[in-house]
Amino acid sequence: MGVYSELKSQKKTSADDDYFVYYTYRKLSTYTTWLSIKLGFTANFVTVLSMLADFLVIYYMLMGNWILAGILVHLGPILDCSDGEVARYHLKDFKKTGYKKHYGGYLDEVLGTIGFSLLIVFAGYFMNQLWIGLAASFGLLMIIITSVTAQNLFENKKEIAKKFEKKFLGNLKGRIGFSFGIQRLIISLAVFFYSSNILLFFAIIANCFWILKFWLYRNL
Repeated sequence: MGVYSELKSQKKTSADDDYFVYYTYRKLSTYTTWLSIKLGFTANFVTVLSMLADFLVIYYMLMGNWILAGILVHLGPILDCSDGEVARYHLKDFKKTGYKKHYGGYLDEVLGTIGFSLLIVFAGYFMNQLWIGLAASFGLLMIIITSVTAQNLFENKKEIAKKFEKKFLGNLKGRIGFSFGIQRLIISLAVFFYSSNILLFFAIIANCFWILKFWLYRNL
């Protein structure tokens, strides 16, 4: 089996992934993953590249090229999908070293949060609406903090999430929510159209989302 075919066979199914991510970034990441493997990149190096992609967006915003910056907002999550695929492809080479697996996930979360948060703050700053950028970035960080904390404290978090999904979405397979794919889409539109109003919309949704989590978990 060739590299490309093997990568396709290892892809997550639509039932296991977020809908938006599955039908966009996962489709494109196969090619960046294939290229990364051919170039000999490690999964951790691809993770670093995903953060640098966000810094590239900041650079183009600084240069005033908002259209290109808006398009490049999507490069980070494509590479974010690729790092896990590169790791799974090479998993047979370090099955006995769980450290690498856990460290890779840790690095992915930390660098991804740093890159995207800074991107949002600088978007607000370059739009002369720094307070909106800070509010949007705060909402993003609170979503991450509440999610990680819930995973550590509530053993049945996944079951709770599935219960609410079934209640509101029926038996629809796959996950629908304010995922990083939807987050990137909104921010890319804000950057592409140089719109502080779209950025403000993101800030409102992000902060409402983590507050909603507090309400949902209130009886646990």
